[in-house]
Amino acid sequence: MYRKAVYGAIIGASTAGGWLVVDLLLPEPIGDYLLFGLMGITNMAIGWQVGRSLGKQDKAKSKTLKAPVAGTE
Repeated sequence: MYRKAVYGAIIGASTAGGWLVVDLLLPEPIGDYLLFGLMGITNMAIGWQVGRSLGKQDKAKSKTLKAPVAGTE
């Protein structure tokens, strides 16, 4: 469990560093609009994937709860 937290911290730091490098390389007025748009699209895609995975987990849990136990009926 601790290892996953470290991996998440490394991924978060590298992502933030990547956005910072892109911000520094792009020209000032247009770069900000482009960067914020890309960040918004990226966050929407990540949120969509997290929502899908949580939905799959909920469906799997509901299937295991609804499944009859052998020998009880």
